[in-house]
Amino acid sequence: MKKILLAGALCAVVFLDYAFCDSVVKKELAQQKVERNLVKLKGDSKIFSGEVSVQMLFDKEVWRDFNGALVEFAPKARSAWHTHPAGQTLIVTKGTIYTGTKDGVASVAKESEVISCPPDVEHWHGAGLESSGAHIALQQFKNNANVVWGQKVSDEEYNAAIKNAK
Repeated sequence: MKKILLAGALCAVVFLDYAFCDSVVKKELAQQKVERNLVKLKGDSKIFSGEVSVQMLFDKEVWRDFNGALVEFAPKARSAWHTHPAGQTLIVTKGTIYTGTKDGVASVAKESEVISCPPDVEHWHGAGLESSGAHIALQQFKNNANVVWGQKVSDEEYNAAIKNAK
């Protein structure tokens, strides 16, 4: 009889604890959050050429399956070749951003324009030869990954893309 009472009491405590935790999580998810003290870092030289700064704006959350960053490029700066398993959206916030794909197609986007990149398209993006640019990058996650980095874009590939950009 003591074992049954003890088991019943334990179940009641576990249930109340679960209900309490569930309500705390729901309350937290019901609140808006202001992201503050955003740190701006120098772009990693393994995946960027030239002067690049990256400022993470927000991370993936339980309720949000993408993250966002502000990326600023000095003239001639660019990302390495890369893909996004679930795609990427770039919102140009300043200057001009160039982007190119492995099949040789290059495009240019100006402030307030948007670059939409479907999943698994190998591409790069960055500034022009004499102009800087910035964009907000939004990347969705697929299987806990949002980017797969490749080799750096060579000067020859970059210069050809800038020359042929539409």
